Amino acid sequence: MISFVAFFIIWAERMGWEVPDCHYRACHWLEHRGDLAVLRCFRGFGKSTILAVYNAWRYYQNRQYRILHQSEADGTAYKTSRDTQNVLRNHPLTKGMLPDGQGTVEQWWVNGSLDMRNGSMYAKGILSNVTSARADECQNDDVEVPRNIQTPEAREKLRYRLGEQTHILVPGGRKLFIGTPHTHDSLY
Repeated sequence: MISFVAFFIIWAERMGWEVPDCHYRACHWLEHRGDLAVLRCFRGFGKSTILAVYNAWRYYQNRQYRILHQSEADGTAYKTSRDTQNVLRNHPLTKGMLPDGQGTVEQWWVNGSLDMRNGSMYAKGILSNVTSARADECQNDDVEVPRNIQTPEAREKLRYRLGEQTHILVPGGRKLFIGTPHTHDSLY
């Protein structure tokens, strides 16, 4: 097994990317962070792209790993899910890990996953129903956007939905917030 930085570099070379120092630091941080973490980055940083490669690396490390990936809406969450699938299909170290025709962009399993009830990846919008899901990691990728934080009531609803993740995470689970602040009392 290799570090996430090494995994990311292999992918970046395959994609023809020049990797800035801030991406190396973000990759190192993602691998070594604690169980509750916040990655605040400026617009255009490439947060979601790095996160998709990170997700593929997590499955490379452990095929039993389950991720609940939430974004501001279902469609946005599906983008990271699709991007993660693309990395799994095309990264030299993960080819063959994603079976054809099993699951959807919303929920899918890597080869070798034993939990057929909870997908390796479950992607939903933060205001969508995820009751009864179980995950080793809950990711909140740009869940805070102007439309869901404009009023105190909207911010409270968002915080309530985020609180539900406490019941989704298995013991020892991890929670990640990744995004750009939109208000003075931002989640980030």
